[in-house]
This record gives sequence, C-alpha cells and structure tokens, in this order.
Amino acid sequence: MVQAAIAVAVSAIRLFPMVVSVLPLMRMPDTKRRHLVLAAHFIAVTLWVECYRLLPQVPRERRIAFTHGLGCGLLAVCLVATTIGYGLAANLPVLFAAAILMLTPLAFLLSTARNCRTISDVLALVLGLALYPLAAKLHTGVDILISGITAGTIAYGAHWWRARA
Repeated sequence: MVQAAIAVAVSAIRLFPMVVSVLPLMRMPDTKRRHLVLAAHFIAVTLWVECYRLLPQVPRERRIAFTHGLGCGLLAVCLVATTIGYGLAANLPVLFAAAILMLTPLAFLLSTARNCRTISDVLALVLGLALYPLAAKLHTGVDILISGITAGTIAYGAHWWRARA
C-alpha cells in the first residue's frame, strides 16, 4: 500500500508544474479556488499543450468552462480508446501492436515540438533526444530523467547566457 501511495505521489508531482503554469491563464482577480479544482484535475500533457495554444483566444471569463469542456471531451475519448485498445491488444499481431504503442510517445513529441517557442525550447528538445541513447547506456532505469534534466539544464544555461549577452 505504501508503494502504491509513493507511485501515485510521484506521478502527480510530475504534473504539478503543468498545473501551476496553466491555472494563471484561467484565473481572474475574483476567481474562487473551488472553481479551479476540477480544471486542475483535468490537466495532463494534452490539455496543457492545448490550453497554451487555445486559451489566449478564449475570453478570460469563459476559460474555466472551456477547460472543463475540453477536459471532459479528452477524458471521454481516452476512456473509449482505452477500452477499445484493451479489447484489441490481445488479438493484434505483435508488430502492429508495437507500432500502435508508439503513437502515444510520438504524439507527445510532436505536440511538444509544435509548441517550442524559443531557441532554448528547441535546444532542450533536441538535446533531450540526442542525449537519451547515451543515458540509456548507463542502465540506470532513469535514462529519460537523466537526459531530460541534463538537456533542460544545458538549454536553461544557454538561455541565461544569451539573455546576459
């Protein structure tokens, strides 16, 4: 039971920066915290990316409702797709099943690449991809974490250096 609690906490912690970065886009001076609770629970990678892309065009007083609608829609699609996926997974050829499994990381990669706004964003993404094979050779089990932190730190350093110059 303790291991499950730790796993849930670690999984939730990775989403916390996304929540912290999106909620100010929705908040107005008179917004009550209780109105943001459901929106905060909907925020995951897809909603985070789409909020950054779409919320600036939505009037501020409609942003919480927009996020609720988008979150419910994404959740419904995920539930249906997961149910269908589990039903099909046992009956697919292994190569086809492996190809379908690549769709999620590929979608995350493409949505992240689409939202790169500065050179430091691009640098972090490219370095993360380039450093991953090197980190994988360490056989630590946290190779994505190592390559991501290293790439992000280097990109932040480059951004800091450019800002000072």
